[in-house]
Amino acid sequence: MSQIVTGDAVLLDLRPARIPTRILADLVDISAILLLTWGWNTLTTSFGGSAAAQQAVALAGYIIISFGYLIGFETLTRGRTPGAYVVGLQAVRDDGGTIRFRHALMRGLAFWLVDYSLYTGFLLGTIVSILQPDGKRIGDVLAGTLVIRVRAPRAAGALPEIPPHLVEWAATLEMSRVTDEQFAAARTALQRDRLMRKSFRTALLGRLAYEVSRRTAPLPPPGVPPEDFLAAVCGENRRRAGLRVQASRAVPSAGELPVGWR
Repeated sequence: MSQIVTGDAVLLDLRPARIPTRILADLVDISAILLLTWGWNTLTTSFGGSAAAQQAVALAGYIIISFGYLIGFETLTRGRTPGAYVVGLQAVRDDGGTIRFRHALMRGLAFWLVDYSLYTGFLLGTIVSILQPDGKRIGDVLAGTLVIRVRAPRAAGALPEIPPHLVEWAATLEMSRVTDEQFAAARTALQRDRLMRKSFRTALLGRLAYEVSRRTAPLPPPGVPPEDFLAAVCGENRRRAGLRVQASRAVPSAGELPVGWR
């Protein structure tokens, strides 16, 4: 994950694309460009004319297809070429926003002139990606962009229920000082158990349990694991929220009251 702070002080968690995935996307795009170029050359030769004219038209078509393919697709789709669609990638700005024509233009020019240029051995872009922390190529550095994975991650697990031995204790909890951010962090940690390393998850749950316990009363029974404590707090908060929703639905609206009561 790559954490980026936007100009509005919003923390974004982005998943930079891995180098093998980017290479696969580039191979798909290059194959499509070669196929389009072959089709253009076949079309130009069918019209006849002098050899010099055919070569000039073929060269012009090759340049337009090579640069127009990348720049056009990334501009129209805000950062996704067909190769990027196939493997689930997207180019975004360094602040996480969508790219525009100027970003696509710089990326497209650098793709052929620097990253995969004949003069750089077709490998300079890959070498720079390996050296960059976020896998950026030279085109990304010049354009101020980042290629991220946008495929949907595995679905989060279900939020655990309140442990039976903590049901009565949870019903007496005072949780008004617990912030929405702390509830959200606790729910995420409990649901993402399969997506985190065990040691990291244990430390995270312990820290969250400590922070939440300072804002709740009474304290949990001795020996309660942090995971059970957070499950009880989140489960009780969800239960009370459900009761509030039911209570609000039970209150009749003005239109449902008798005429003489309005």
